[in-house]
Amino acid sequence: MPPVQPDKIRNVVVVGHGGSGKTSLVESLLHAVGATTRLGKVDDATSILDTDPEEQKRHITINMALAAFTHEGVKINLIDTPGYADFAADQRAGMRIADAAIVFVDASAGIQVGTQIAWNELEARRTPRVFLIGRLDRENADFDEVLGQLRETYGIRVVPLHVPVGEHQQLSATIDLLHGQLLKGPKDPVAELPKEEADRVGQYRQQLVESIVETNEDLLTRYLDGKELSYDELRDALHAAVRDGQVVPVLASSAHRHVGYAALLNAIREMLPSPAEAGSLIGKSPSGDEIARKPDLGEKLSAFVFKTIADPFVGKLSYVRVYSGTLHSNTSIYDATKKEAERVGQIFFLRGKEQEPTNEVGAGDVCAIPKLTATTTNATLCEKDAVILYDAIDFPAPSFSVAIEPASKADLDKLSTALHKLTDEDPTLHVRRDDATHETILSAIGESAIEVAVHRLKEKFGVQVEMHTPRVPYRESIRGKASAQGRYKRQTGGHGQFGDVWLEIEPQPAGTGVVFETHVVGGSVPRNFWPAVEKGVRETSQRGVIAGYPLSDFKATLTDGSFHSVDSSEMSFKIAGSLALQNCVKEADPFLLEPIMTLEVLVPEEQMGDVLADLNSRRGRVLGMESSGAGLQRIRAHVPMAETFRYATDLRSMTGGRGTFSAEILGYEECPSHIAQKVIAAHESEGAETAAAR
Repeated sequence: MPPVQPDKIRNVVVVGHGGSGKTSLVESLLHAVGATTRLGKVDDATSILDTDPEEQKRHITINMALAAFTHEGVKINLIDTPGYADFAADQRAGMRIADAAIVFVDASAGIQVGTQIAWNELEARRTPRVFLIGRLDRENADFDEVLGQLRETYGIRVVPLHVPVGEHQQLSATIDLLHGQLLKGPKDPVAELPKEEADRVGQYRQQLVESIVETNEDLLTRYLDGKELSYDELRDALHAAVRDGQVVPVLASSAHRHVGYAALLNAIREMLPSPAEAGSLIGKSPSGDEIARKPDLGEKLSAFVFKTIADPFVGKLSYVRVYSGTLHSNTSIYDATKKEAERVGQIFFLRGKEQEPTNEVGAGDVCAIPKLTATTTNATLCEKDAVILYDAIDFPAPSFSVAIEPASKADLDKLSTALHKLTDEDPTLHVRRDDATHETILSAIGESAIEVAVHRLKEKFGVQVEMHTPRVPYRESIRGKASAQGRYKRQTGGHGQFGDVWLEIEPQPAGTGVVFETHVVGGSVPRNFWPAVEKGVRETSQRGVIAGYPLSDFKATLTDGSFHSVDSSEMSFKIAGSLALQNCVKEADPFLLEPIMTLEVLVPEEQMGDVLADLNSRRGRVLGMESSGAGLQRIRAHVPMAETFRYATDLRSMTGGRGTFSAEILGYEECPSHIAQKVIAAHESEGAETAAAR
């Protein structure tokens, strides 16, 4: 089959609060249009979209899922996304490649944290959207109340397009206010409006029509003159207003009662923009010049990889949005990000895990390509003679970290490869090696994301790891000057070992590191042993002296010593240098430094008091507060790193999930003595246990 024309495609991301019913909606739509033969259910773990074992266990969406189907001549690509903040990467990716959005709102809960987060993101992107009030069959569901909340929170551009008939278990259909028709399922006939709904429908329709005509000067003039406006005129004007963000229609549905689907599908086809209307996407040439690519099948090929799945059995699967030209199977393309050629074998359209092979995919469409070698998320794919680079997705920064270590030697051998594949799948996962603590640190957006990542390591890649709170990368330093001898002598028959040095140490400004100098007079330490002494000093400074953390910001000067013509060696002087430094530090008033973080916390005004009190309890210094709009306050503070490891979880708990924060390391400050004493005691205890084990 030839590729679908861009004007016949709708790419729609489904967003909202976690657990509000987004996946159930998409599952029901697929079944209603005949795209699936059975109705998958999240609670029964039979969903065709939530197929990950962790999703089935938790009954929530963790991974983005694509659901492609055709309805009345239009190809619809629904992108089901997670609603929980810990898995925000896939929601952010889905929003990036979609041309429009459905913001799902639970009729029994109203506006929730996830609703607000999704709205803010869509507003920043200027993405056309509709609200869908779902779960109207629930006992405490109230369409009118939730509609009022939406209008109060997001303004009068939010207007009803569909309203329900009946409520709770008596919910039977929805009314399309623009058509003036009663709609049930996609295959049910259109019915006449009930007489008892006339007044309510009339009020809502007036609200809708007034919002539409206010966006079109010609229609407004005729409306004020009392002239009749045709359905086609109102429909076209509403479509333009939705596309431009001037109107946000509100729809109604119930997955359990199978109500609202016909109206929703009509709205997707008639009200949401196609890739052709979204217009050209701007990218950059290798030299940095801007390039525009039109969503046209005859253009040069350009596509963007917005999601990568690493499966140990199937291999890598790349989710791709084609922005221009036509992507063909069994051909070569160019990864402009990695600057490597890639071979495209098969191409699939996806419906959850179901794969529909295709030979070509045109501009505006979404597909999956298996087994690309080098290509990862955020890559731009194009033709080698027409290179273009699209901006990467701006993923949320990780805010929760744990230290991980392999459970066995077999796990150690596979850990690096497994972590690499895991971070390919989820770009919000970061892995680093902490040089100060010698730990492998795994970071993610939240605690749940860490738990899921560790579970995937075990289930998908056969790697088991143990987790614990990361050690704080303290540093050691000195306040005073000191001079001490380091003497190493060992006789074991034959050549012995002998090294003897005197060092002087003194503090240096913060950030200096380790400075080594020599002021040896008279050849007491031969020049060829000086580098060995320096090596001993630097290696010992990395291990630390009082608490096992790197010693820095000091100058060590080699002033004197002695040697033996036969027994002296580089090794003996290296050990002597190490001993001399240890002896010096004990006399130079050593102290511990702790890392300090700059925190920027965004919280609702009503929770600001609790957050400030909590920051003070964490030894934080609040630097200032300022309004950030939408009832939010931005707090800046300096907080010791030791107090921030669980801050992501605690902040979410304090603010009901509405608080967010970012953190970056500021520098080091002297650690309070009572905390330093505990750290030093723990190090001494650990050393004693190690010695006893030997």
